[in-house]
Amino acid sequence: MPVAVDALIKELLATGSMNEETTADLNRWQAEFTDGTLHADDAAYIEALHAKLTGAPLPEVEAAAPAEPARIDGLTIEDWRDRALRAESELAALKDSVSAASA
Repeated sequence: MPVAVDALIKELLATGSMNEETTADLNRWQAEFTDGTLHADDAAYIEALHAKLTGAPLPEVEAAAPAEPARIDGLTIEDWRDRALRAESELAALKDSVSAASA
């Protein structure tokens, strides 16, 4: 089970090695964590900072479910590609038939 962000903040502050700005940020993030308003990006930064300074491993990131392919007007990129290839093939066939008829 991953360590709570507030525990990481407390460990970082306890080192006494943070500069004024970082200490102020950590204290602000601690308050935000307590209020339930800590942004996920800030939590990730705290975890990374803690890992860098202590040598602790970063928490494992859960594998995200594969995203559904993006769709444009209901078609995936692959669908649009197939459609374009068919249209190019039909155009070439029409050009050939027009050339043959006029010859």
